[in-house]
Amino acid sequence: MPPGALEAPATGAEDILPPDLVNGGAATGSPIRWLVEHRLLVRMSAVKGGGTVELPREVALLLRRDSGPLGPLRTSPPLVSSPPREAKAVDSAGAGQTMEVVRHTEALLEALAAEPAPVLRSGGVGVRDLRRLARGLGLDDPTTALIFEVAYAAGLLGELDLTGTATARYGGDQQILPTGGYEVWRAASLAQRWEQLARAWLTMTRQVGLVGQRDDRDRPISVLSAEAERAGAPAARRAVLAVLADLAPATAPTPDEVLELLDWRAPRRARGREAAHREVLAEAAQLGVTGLGALTSYGRLLLAELTDDERGEDPLGLYSDAESGEASTAVRALDALLPAPVDHFLVQADLTVVVPGPPDPALAAELDVVAEHESAGGASVHRVTTASVRRALDAGYSADDLHALFRRRSRTPVPQGLSYLVDDVARKHGGLRVGSAGGYVRSDDEALLTEVQADKRLESLAFRRLAPTVLVTPYQVNRMLIALRDAGYAPVPEDAGGAAVLARPKSRRAPARMPVAGRSLDPLAAPRLPMPRLLGVVEQIRRGEAAARAARRAPEVVRGTTRKGPGPAHTHSDALAVLQQAVRDKALVWVGYVDAHGATASRLVRPVSIGAGYLRAEDERTEMLHTFALHRITAAVLED
Repeated sequence: MPPGALEAPATGAEDILPPDLVNGGAATGSPIRWLVEHRLLVRMSAVKGGGTVELPREVALLLRRDSGPLGPLRTSPPLVSSPPREAKAVDSAGAGQTMEVVRHTEALLEALAAEPAPVLRSGGVGVRDLRRLARGLGLDDPTTALIFEVAYAAGLLGELDLTGTATARYGGDQQILPTGGYEVWRAASLAQRWEQLARAWLTMTRQVGLVGQRDDRDRPISVLSAEAERAGAPAARRAVLAVLADLAPATAPTPDEVLELLDWRAPRRARGREAAHREVLAEAAQLGVTGLGALTSYGRLLLAELTDDERGEDPLGLYSDAESGEASTAVRALDALLPAPVDHFLVQADLTVVVPGPPDPALAAELDVVAEHESAGGASVHRVTTASVRRALDAGYSADDLHALFRRRSRTPVPQGLSYLVDDVARKHGGLRVGSAGGYVRSDDEALLTEVQADKRLESLAFRRLAPTVLVTPYQVNRMLIALRDAGYAPVPEDAGGAAVLARPKSRRAPARMPVAGRSLDPLAAPRLPMPRLLGVVEQIRRGEAAARAARRAPEVVRGTTRKGPGPAHTHSDALAVLQQAVRDKALVWVGYVDAHGATASRLVRPVSIGAGYLRAEDERTEMLHTFALHRITAAVLED
């Protein structure tokens, strides 16, 4: 920096200084001084007549914006070129989708109640179970996975531990099925059920779009698995919906325009998350939060309620609608868009039941029992069949109850064919009885069976008469036989074919043992050994004697004792030289060595080779090849 650049102009010298165009034409003495005063440069050090300044990082990034990491500077957000839609059409489309997602969720939970999904050992639900549920719902796998994850996050699904059992397909010990909260959720209104699902979706830390993809170990990511857990998923959903909420109502930007707005708001945070943000837009449309690409009015209210809760405006919940028992503003707005629940239906002559609107929870529960669901929509269609009437009778309905139900709920006269169907199925219902019994007693003597049934001593068997000649009991045959015989009767067991089973009782015996007569009378007598074993003992004795004689023949230095005079090798190098000479001459040599336990021994061997720290030699006594470690050899003496 040149000297005097930071000094103020002298008094009265402003007129002779050139004007500073950057400062509006006023003379400041130096552009550097103006930059420092306006904090665009930072003064680092100062000396008399000079000093150094530094450009702040923020100013440098701003000056290099077009080529820097943040891209070109845009002071205003990107414009949305998509034409606005009608607010009523947006809300109608979203409300229709809410009805669909609630219906699909209920169907999924009912399917899992009928056949629970086993939990994999690695966690989550298998692909085959997901596809089975998708086929039953008539949806694709990604949509089914979304409903599955949202229902689990809403507390409608949970794991059940299986005690002492295991699933046949996967060998797991847990199953996924509806929780007790499902009954409470099902009894609520349609808008309240949707709100519970939408809140769970907005707050769950799951990225459903990862289901079906491959993880780091090249394994597919399954539903409810830990690999789909993402802590930033709620923030991503809020960011995308916040972009839609800040636009004018009923504005439906394209996904690319939403991504541009996110990139303008938070360039560093939005980059690299384009796929996740597109998934949020697709999931919001599937759940009915958006309609026709725009944020619905009730979705905007729900997002505002969640934002207020996060800001802590009501930390104690004093003004919460849920605590007061009142419906939230989002629920009230959605209720105004949905058709009113109906409590009646129209029965047609072909035994179809048409519900002209969304049924209330009580009517929906009754229709699930007495009719088969055929189609859904603004007016759902059901059909009464023989199987559905039988299912209602199995559930506890009587024929009179079914007649009363159809008369009470139907706004049209009940067809005569429906009444005939109910009466015909009810007349045949229960004609066959199925049960289980631990054992039975039969006899052609009816008086004898009457006596047995009335016997006070046999009350513990709880006999029940199925026929004049048959009694049954919940207890097993052995207990029944013992009780009857103790009471003085003479029962005979029979097999499945009715033939009497007569057999002597099996006696219990101990394992066989040697009698005393077969043992030796003299405990001190020598045991008798077989000839091969005797020959082996003799051979070992002879080898031991030969080894002792050979040890006595060994030189004293090899046996570890001192010896005067020249001749034997006393150092390791001398012993190695003797061994090398013996290898060349193929001569016998006495070797003294120390074993692993520290004991000294001597052997007469014929060296074969020396290498890698080992001596390979043939034992003269055993005629076997042995290996000796050179560092354990203490002495070596040639045989005379």
